[in-house]
Amino acid sequence: MALSGPPPYRLPVIGQLVTGMGEVNDGGVRSRGLTLVTQPGAQAVAPTAGRIAFAGPYRGYGQILIIDHGQGWTTLITGLHRVTAQVGDSVRQGDPVAITGPGRPTITIELRRNGRPVDIVPLVGLG
Repeated sequence: MALSGPPPYRLPVIGQLVTGMGEVNDGGVRSRGLTLVTQPGAQAVAPTAGRIAFAGPYRGYGQILIIDHGQGWTTLITGLHRVTAQVGDSVRQGDPVAITGPGRPTITIELRRNGRPVDIVPLVGLG
C-alpha cells in the first residue's frame, strides 16, 4: 500500500517554538521548518520510522541528522550536539537518535517530501 499522506509524526524534542515555518529571520532567510529551544542534554528521538541517511557535522549547522522515511519523505534535524544513531540504522518512531547541547540548545526540524518543505505544525497538533 502506497503512503499518500505524510507519515505519523511527532516532534523529536520537547521545547519552546521560537521560529515557525515560513517565518523570516533577522538575516532575511525564510524558515523551512520549526525551530525549538529545548533543555540542555535532552534526548532527541526519531519523529517517525525510517532509515538514517546522514549523521554528522554539516557546515554551520552543528551535528545534523537526516532520516529517510520512504515514499519521498525525509526529516532533517539540525543543531544537535551528539548524534547517537549511525548511517544505515533503521529507527522506529520515538527511538533515541541524538543529544542536544549545553546552554540553550536550538534544534531545527524540517520535514520534506521530494525535497520540498512540508509544514509540520498540522501533523503534531501545534496549530
